[in-house]
Amino acid sequence: MKKILMLGVIASLSFSCAKDALETFPSNAVKPDVVYGDVENATSALTGALSGLGAWAWTNGVSSGVGFGITSSYLTADALGEDYILSGAGSGWMWQTFSYNVKNWYDDSRLQCYTEWNCYYTTINSCNSLIASAELLSATNEGKFVLGQAYTLRAFCYHMLAQFYARAYYYYPEDLCVPVYTEPTTSATKGAPRSTNKQVYEEVIYPDLTTGIGLLDEANKAGVTRSNKTQVDYYVANGIKARVALAMHKWEDAYMAAEEALKGPNQPLDISQLKSGMNDITALSNVMWGEIKTPDNYSMYASYQSQMDADHDGYAQKARRCCTSWLWNRMGAEDGRRAWWLGNFDNSQYQATGQAIKYCQVKFKFQGNTWLGDYIYMRAEEMLLTAAEAYCHAGNDPEAKNYLTKLMALRDPSYKCELSGKTYDEGGLTLGSAGAKQAPQSLLEEILVQRRIELWGEFGRIFDIKRLGQGFKRVETDAADNPDFDPASLLNNHDTQSPGSYAWVLMLPQVEIDGNPNAVQNPIGDTAN
Repeated sequence: MKKILMLGVIASLSFSCAKDALETFPSNAVKPDVVYGDVENATSALTGALSGLGAWAWTNGVSSGVGFGITSSYLTADALGEDYILSGAGSGWMWQTFSYNVKNWYDDSRLQCYTEWNCYYTTINSCNSLIASAELLSATNEGKFVLGQAYTLRAFCYHMLAQFYARAYYYYPEDLCVPVYTEPTTSATKGAPRSTNKQVYEEVIYPDLTTGIGLLDEANKAGVTRSNKTQVDYYVANGIKARVALAMHKWEDAYMAAEEALKGPNQPLDISQLKSGMNDITALSNVMWGEIKTPDNYSMYASYQSQMDADHDGYAQKARRCCTSWLWNRMGAEDGRRAWWLGNFDNSQYQATGQAIKYCQVKFKFQGNTWLGDYIYMRAEEMLLTAAEAYCHAGNDPEAKNYLTKLMALRDPSYKCELSGKTYDEGGLTLGSAGAKQAPQSLLEEILVQRRIELWGEFGRIFDIKRLGQGFKRVETDAADNPDFDPASLLNNHDTQSPGSYAWVLMLPQVEIDGNPNAVQNPIGDTAN
């Protein structure tokens, strides 16, 4: 990975210009030359890498409202989809993604073409440094716990990069993905060419998960457990494998990994326990993996809750985050998740700030009047939905319904599903898109709808759209009462309806192109030509 440059952004935003080199290590990480004396130092290095995944650390020190790690990635991927609606431009940070302008600004360190690359490659380099000490770490169970996390995190990071910088693995296995580095790098390291999707997933991600899960299993059986939910344990590693297996259409692997993840201590919660802003992962026993925010590590405006909580002095105050009317109407009258959004009430006069706007989310909030709020990376409920979907794809409707019912029993006491089968509009538009089917007609479609409701705002909708080989079209009426814009018209000049579109494939940051002569850029338009 070479040093790389970034330039300005959008004239309408008050962003400052940045031309600094990409920082190989976050400030709280330990440099590789001082890591490997013993397991204690290796643990400190791993702690720094894990903390970085929840930190505002990826804009090269330049002011930005994004670039705060994994949850920033999830919101970016949600804003690229059809279920997550902004009521207006607000301060502009997530608006550039929602309006599909973000690809144009691949030379600016404050936006996602840069921050996603910086975040995950920096973490990969930290993992590579730990893996380089495999002989030392594999000698003890405590060391295996560190090493297992390093392998698993490296797989997770390459998976995240692949989802942003390439088209879907299953449909485009020979497409260029990202450069692969499995040894520690410095600014003097020769830049690698981009490997294909097939190479990245089959030669790096899946083998790393196998190794990582094996090491974490050994540590777990020896009684070595994590001290907090920021760390990756055996069950979280299986959850990551379940995600990757879905992307690869490995249905048996997906449901087996999800079932293994559900054997851990973190179990799904009743909806009555999920109506307080979902901002304390220590209290939320369903959260498998996340970041605890304290006065020492919070980032105020550049944070997940700032992008979500309309009642706080953050970015969401003027650009409310809303679900679509279609998604709202998919919930039954007794579905407790309706409490995650405001309903379809009549706004006689459009209000410029605050949550008093229909379909505004209240699912995620700050802790009271503070700037604190923990980040959620993975919940047990996702594993129920993953098992349900994977069993359905595999043709096992009874088991698929079993897992779907387990979730819905915690959400809607009157819920019933009589559907069967795994048909969906593969190659076509997602359910609820303008001009598409509006109601589920198969068990698989029903599972996917419940996934969209349950994981709204916390997973990354575009990732699912891509892996399922679909496109989408936003609905004109979903303007959240803002008379000044139509969210569908924002995409008039973009192809979001073709599953093979490059519209949701990020550009490599210009600094990578400048510093790596082997790097090939993605199309800036929506097609390959």
